[in-house]
Amino acid sequence: MKKYFLLLVLVFSSMFASAQIDKILGEWYTVDDETGAVKALVNIYQGDNGLYYGQIIKAFKNGTENPNSPNKGLVIVKDMEGKDGMLVNGTIYEPESKKTYYAKISYNKEDNTITLRGSLDKRGWVGRSQTWIKDKK
Repeated sequence: MKKYFLLLVLVFSSMFASAQIDKILGEWYTVDDETGAVKALVNIYQGDNGLYYGQIIKAFKNGTENPNSPNKGLVIVKDMEGKDGMLVNGTIYEPESKKTYYAKISYNKEDNTITLRGSLDKRGWVGRSQTWIKDKK
């Protein structure tokens, strides 16, 4: 009986984690930490290889869309794995600094946002977090 209960718990846990990851997929606005202006619209999607990616589909300058931005089309989130309802073990590229960081993305059900943690170390101790806002289309 204990085996069946444990199996049931594992099945429901994996279903919950998958549902959380599904909520991370889609289009998200990135926001400048200092000014609060929208910087980009990023589409987070699952690749054919099962990993997750994020591509800039619109770029903004001073809160206004900039269709001629060299960042448009750039894949900035790469090689993320779905684990425990989050995306982990991948990277985020920051176009302004031209630096790549380790990344983790989690879904915030309270306000329907995601938190992206970029860090210098794989554990996420040295870095910063940014909140991305869901596109409401």
